[in-house]
Amino acid sequence: MLAASVLGAAVANGSLLVHYTFDGGDAANSGSLNDGTAVGGAAFVAGRSGLAFSGNRLGDNDAYIQTGYSGTELGLGPDSVYTAMAWVNWTGSGGNVDHMVFGQEDGPGNAPMLHHGIRDDSPANVHYGGWGNDLNDAGTVVPGEWTHLAFSYDGTDKVVFVNGVETLREAGGTMSGHALPVIVGGHGRDAADPAGNSFNGLIDDVKMFDAALDAAGVSAAAQIPEPSSLGLLALAGLSFLRRRR
Repeated sequence: MLAASVLGAAVANGSLLVHYTFDGGDAANSGSLNDGTAVGGAAFVAGRSGLAFSGNRLGDNDAYIQTGYSGTELGLGPDSVYTAMAWVNWTGSGGNVDHMVFGQEDGPGNAPMLHHGIRDDSPANVHYGGWGNDLNDAGTVVPGEWTHLAFSYDGTDKVVFVNGVETLREAGGTMSGHALPVIVGGHGRDAADPAGNSFNGLIDDVKMFDAALDAAGVSAAAQIPEPSSLGLLALAGLSFLRRRR
């Protein structure tokens, strides 16, 4: 109940545009917009809860999800705010360093575009890209572990959250290439000319809001549990015992 009330307050002036659970083995959207489309031989396997989208850049699966909307339509353009989030279970490095959860189809060439996810070129590998100045080293995703990533823009600052905790904040600006089609599970590609940049691992419970969530709102939307009262009491007891020693 608390999580629901916190989330409700956080998005009082916005709405949930996209929510892909992938539990039906497709990109059905329980948000306010239309369903997405799975392309490139998309696979859906057991995930964190139900099914998850499976990207596999190292194999034959060159898949991603077309949202069917441009960045402008999803609130990534001028004078807009947004939060994009997902649970990921990253397999690890392979090929190009980019393993993006949120990206765009750019057609021929290499246009500036949205790329939010993992850039495997440093230990702190979470990356917020697509603006005039990208955010690098915004946190860490450990291969083989479920991790929640959220990327937010509040009209002034770009913000990254890892497992519901703010890890980096920096002043930003209007995203380049916001009119390009937004996809999930890759970037810099299109259906007619796939570039082999699928996310290497699993993606689950994708959500996009037309509001800038704070840490409490991100945790509520991601269903990241707060420490229980019993757990807090146990920690207090441990602290007391340590002081007595």
